[in-house]
Amino acid sequence: MKKTPSIGLSQLAKKICTVDHIHRERLSVVTALRFGVHLTVLPVADLVEAGVQADQLGFDSIWVPDHFTDLPPSGDKVDPWVVLSAIGVRSSRVMLSTDVTDVLRCHPAKLAHIVATLDDLTDGRAAIGVGAGELMNTASYGLPWEEPDLRVARLKEAVQLMRLMWKSDRSSPASFKGRFYNLEKAWLDQKPKQVSPPVYVGALGSPRSLRLVGEIADGWKPWLNTPETFKRRLTIIEEACREVGRDISTVDKVAFLFVAVTDDPAQKKKAVDTMKPEILMLTHRKLLKELGYEVSVSSEATYAYQKSPPTEEVVSLVSKEALKMPDSVAEQFLGVGTPDEIIAKVDRFVQAGATHIVIKDILGLYMFASLERLRQTMKAVEEKIMPYFKEKKERVPKR
Repeated sequence: MKKTPSIGLSQLAKKICTVDHIHRERLSVVTALRFGVHLTVLPVADLVEAGVQADQLGFDSIWVPDHFTDLPPSGDKVDPWVVLSAIGVRSSRVMLSTDVTDVLRCHPAKLAHIVATLDDLTDGRAAIGVGAGELMNTASYGLPWEEPDLRVARLKEAVQLMRLMWKSDRSSPASFKGRFYNLEKAWLDQKPKQVSPPVYVGALGSPRSLRLVGEIADGWKPWLNTPETFKRRLTIIEEACREVGRDISTVDKVAFLFVAVTDDPAQKKKAVDTMKPEILMLTHRKLLKELGYEVSVSSEATYAYQKSPPTEEVVSLVSKEALKMPDSVAEQFLGVGTPDEIIAKVDRFVQAGATHIVIKDILGLYMFASLERLRQTMKAVEEKIMPYFKEKKERVPKR
């Protein structure tokens, strides 16, 4: 494999800071806006081809979800590490990450081993997104579904343990005694190319999860946000950074954005309607009410994404309720329209503090389930949207 520079966060200048009482090298200021692509739904071979094309088009990162099953329309199903490895051997520059892996289904030492292997294979381009999991991917498989406080505490320990594993070797084994995990003179023979591959914490909106980002993460990987909620949640991360002596600029702040590049009114309307169920499942009803939509489903009904079983009953309930959501509310979470309209939405996220934009194509993945349509979207973003920001680095706030 041709040796090429890593585009991951580890290529940036490093600084020393203290996190969780562990002294380790961390990342310095993120200065240029980066663009990534989220890949799901399509057949495995198409996902690999899309990742290779994204690398060729100049995207900076590829993100693949980690689910046994999912609620429609998301369609998350593949093993991400297989897909990322296949993309990795046919690409040369993109960072490769899960979006995100829960620590309930796999021991963190094994996750560290997988990431280290991928990092070696791709010459230092591996990262990992980690989160606290969902009911649909645990309970049905006999795995524990713990209370939120316990899951976040487990997630924190898992990140600590992975980093210990990456530093370990035969001459310097790792020992760790925690609430959930224990190591006794353990090490990995497989080393990553990076000193410590980037760890992104998936935090939707829970203050406890957002604070964890500020305490230990190299990056924040949220899901649905408006620019306003992104900025509001980022203030919680900033506060946590200050409390542990970190500079917020060392955190890669990812804004996730569903996009549909189109000037066809009918296509735009269908794209917005397609995403309403996901917005309903992933957005607190209090916030939706603030935006102008009061959910009529009983508060006892189970449809929140993290707590819902992947059943037809849930899908039907959410689909019917989502039809009532005004377009004006849904559009605040989406990037739908002409390139100029999407530029305006991305710019609002940048002004809110985003340093990394990850797109998920509504047309290619959901409406047409077509690799060619996805390629058209990626090409449009590369030609008509990315240059606006790549040529104007000063637009990224220096926080």
